[in-house]
Amino acid sequence: MDNTTELLAQLSGLLTENSIGLERLTPRPRGGRLSGDPQQQVELVLDSLENSEVSNTSLIYGNGCFAVGRYAEAADVFQLIVADRTDGLVARFNLGLSYLRLRKAQEATLEFTQVIAQDPTLAEAYYQRGNAFDDLGEQDQALADYSQAITANEDYLQAYYNRGIALARLGRHTEAVTDFDRVIELGPTVSNAYLNRGASLDELSEHERAISDYTAALTCNPENFDAYFNRARTNYYLGRLEETVSDYTRVVELSPDDAEAFNNRGLAYDALGEYESAMSDYATSLELRPEFAEARSNQGTALEAMGREEEALEEYLMALEVSPDFAAAHYNAARLYSKAADLDRCLHHLESSINLAPQFSSEAEEDENLAWVMKMGTLKKKRETPATTQPETFTEGNED
Repeated sequence: MDNTTELLAQLSGLLTENSIGLERLTPRPRGGRLSGDPQQQVELVLDSLENSEVSNTSLIYGNGCFAVGRYAEAADVFQLIVADRTDGLVARFNLGLSYLRLRKAQEATLEFTQVIAQDPTLAEAYYQRGNAFDDLGEQDQALADYSQAITANEDYLQAYYNRGIALARLGRHTEAVTDFDRVIELGPTVSNAYLNRGASLDELSEHERAISDYTAALTCNPENFDAYFNRARTNYYLGRLEETVSDYTRVVELSPDDAEAFNNRGLAYDALGEYESAMSDYATSLELRPEFAEARSNQGTALEAMGREEEALEEYLMALEVSPDFAAAHYNAARLYSKAADLDRCLHHLESSINLAPQFSSEAEEDENLAWVMKMGTLKKKRETPATTQPETFTEGNED
């Protein structure tokens, strides 16, 4: 007995239950696919339908494939439906989404453009085409499409959110804040809306408001480690070192492989004078990311503060092996070579640091160990520059 109808009904129920959609797809948050028991249930039905006629002609079958991440198979189904129907708007929309998941952004833009030609009022088509343009790095077109989506649906939370992200990426933070304001009006519990508004406020030097937003993000989602990370970074900038340590501690609890968080907590411990704790964090950071030049250099700074200058110099030089253009490591090595009266090596690293980061020139002039080296370097260059003589110039004319 052919149970295709029964299986399709079962698949429809699963798609409805998991809010996937029976016609135009409703992508899951963050573009995720089904997992766990729902995924297994959909996979079983798809396997049972795989060799039936509906596997080539049923929108529901294609949607089921999309739901469990079988995007290429879903695209094949939607393509067949589009080819067979002159009015296949829904299938074309779903095909565009499948191309997005397959990272075929150019193909996706073409499909959504045709959808818009059929229905210029469809906000979701502008939004998804905006996502495709964003993937292609075409920011102006992405912004235009997000704006069109908002024009078509003034309460389109995701369009405001993605437009805010795009604006922030372009450095247009005042506009980004306005969009995240609207996201928060529409969805007061969207943790990352507060997170991203806080990041833009930080860029606008409104650090107290940024701190407030990161805290609000954590109220919405206590495991939002990005909010802890950003709040820690801003607290460090504001000199609130204890709060910085506390926030980075929460970050590494939530994300124990985050080398940057260990490095940054080490900086806070360093600023507190807790050098052993700082050294421990730098060591952990380097275990997680052995090529992390900044952590290596920071470890040198802590060793130097502890009076272990030879070991500190080794760390700076190791950091430069990994990252030869690391200006701060060159500068720190120059300082220690100046203390050892090793003028040639000091000059080499000092000149390298200034070439990479010119601000080190004025810093060196004010440093008690490097000021004399700067003068010596100038004298040395003068000695090494061959003198030039001006040829005599004869002009014709009467003498006075």
